[in-house]
Amino acid sequence: MMMDVFSSFDGHSFNFFGVGAMLWLFSTLTPFMVIFGDVWMKSGTVSKFRNFLLVFSFSMLRSNGKGLMIAGLPLGVSSLFLLVLMLNLSGNVPYFFPVSAHFVFGFSFAFSFWTCLVISGMVSSFEQSFMSLVPSGCPLILIPFMVVVEIFSGMLRPLTLVLRLSLNLSAGKVILSLLGSGLLSSLLKLNSISSFYNIFGVIISGGIFAVMEIIIACIQCYIFCVLITLYSGDHSD
Repeated sequence: MMMDVFSSFDGHSFNFFGVGAMLWLFSTLTPFMVIFGDVWMKSGTVSKFRNFLLVFSFSMLRSNGKGLMIAGLPLGVSSLFLLVLMLNLSGNVPYFFPVSAHFVFGFSFAFSFWTCLVISGMVSSFEQSFMSLVPSGCPLILIPFMVVVEIFSGMLRPLTLVLRLSLNLSAGKVILSLLGSGLLSSLLKLNSISSFYNIFGVIISGGIFAVMEIIIACIQCYIFCVLITLYSGDHSD
């Protein structure tokens, strides 16, 4: 029986041995092995690539918000950038569990970073944190309404952040599953020249879309971390 298009998000569906917990563990630990590979191997291309990503993430912090001024945030965002990027890329490997496409993964990081920024801002300057809820030049009668609106919009930030990441990654996985189902259907009906052309077209389109999916995985990782650094712009001085 053919699996449905959402089966790639189920840890038990495409795991031949039915050990879903091991699939989660392997999919999560592999990026760590790549990131910290020079601990037990000679420093080489992997280490240079990791250092390039670290420099890139720090430049991202330098150009957005107040990230470099908040203790612990540069290291946290740089580590998150490496982790999400590796998980996004590994999710495109066949029979590799797409951990980063799940809502709970992104929400755990988005909510944690957002909560830390809010608490840190209040500890730094409680008055300035609440002053930022009211836009400059706002009429006095609208101040209570604007405070409520800003509080609710701020609380929605982690939700919109994780939805942007998970939905974009999930959409790509679903389309690749549909292309794979089309290829399998064409192979089962391989009895004419037209079927051969159909297979060739599906392979070409699938390859192009796979490359696009890799690019989207990198872009979504960048957007996810950039928005977290932009949220630091509301941090009190």
